[in-house]
Amino acid sequence: MTTPRLTVKQLFDRESCTYTYLLIDPQTGEGAIIDPVLELFERDLQIINELGVELLYAIETHAHADHITSSGKLREQVGARLVYGRDSGIEAIDIPLADGETITLGHYQVRALFTPGHTNGCTCYFVDGMLFSGDTLLIRGCGRTDFQNGDAGQLYDSITHKLFVLSDDTIVYPAHDYNGRTSSTIGEEKRWNPRLGGGRPRQEFVDLMNNLNLDMPKRINEAVPANMSVGINFDANRYLLRDFSMDDLHGVWQDLPKSTLVMDNRTPDEFARGHVPGARNIPMGTENGHVDELRQFERVYLYCRSGRRAQTTMTNLSFQGLNHVVCVSHSGMPDWEKAGYPVET
Repeated sequence: MTTPRLTVKQLFDRESCTYTYLLIDPQTGEGAIIDPVLELFERDLQIINELGVELLYAIETHAHADHITSSGKLREQVGARLVYGRDSGIEAIDIPLADGETITLGHYQVRALFTPGHTNGCTCYFVDGMLFSGDTLLIRGCGRTDFQNGDAGQLYDSITHKLFVLSDDTIVYPAHDYNGRTSSTIGEEKRWNPRLGGGRPRQEFVDLMNNLNLDMPKRINEAVPANMSVGINFDANRYLLRDFSMDDLHGVWQDLPKSTLVMDNRTPDEFARGHVPGARNIPMGTENGHVDELRQFERVYLYCRSGRRAQTTMTNLSFQGLNHVVCVSHSGMPDWEKAGYPVET
């Protein structure tokens, strides 16, 4: 007797352009959901109940920066076990999968493919001729590599060594699409993906990715820390600091207690040319070596030139459990100088 194909329900969040996938074994009714969105929890739960699905797993491809997951809530409500890649850095999960490990879904085996690069904990999932590629491989694109410990070289290796070796007819279901496309195939992406298809050399890809200069995701300061807590039991107000500006920093700077640090994460040359008086220079990319020191402060105010590097660093520090860092996210040192505030060189 031939086993029927795995049923896939592709669901969409208009706000973040996120695809959520509900996988169902049509014979047993067992199911799994991949990358669910918190704001659409009731929609997903309604579909699960209407179809009579026994939801065994809530699976995440990585800790997202553009939406908050409902995985934790699904565990609370229906008992789904939380599945992440083992290297995601998230402790509050039930099944951490290493590269090549599987979970059983009815008659199917869902295989984890560890694919770091977009973030250092990204994992794709392969089952029944389908690849759920998260942000690692998109339709005619790929995930960015400029935050959450991303690495363009790693991403190139992950895609070319782990994904492009799959059969050309493997269906690709990404976590996002911003142009109305729903799926692709490995064969299509190997040929037509403009970032690394057609045999683009590794160094060309690295140079391309390192010079995209994209804006940070709008919800990164809120979403990443929340997703490190699997979407539950977090204080959203702690992270909703997108409008914190250099003017706000000046307001608190005039009377800073010793328990507070102002941190400048620009390069040493930029810092030497002028910085907020009393600020400490910890350039972006070196912050992991200062985690123990930063823990000693009750509050850390973080700024750079435009906010981009500060947001990236804050996200990384949140992975280290530092939730007392306030990010000046849409302004920086030029705004401080323009306002006529004191400058130290």
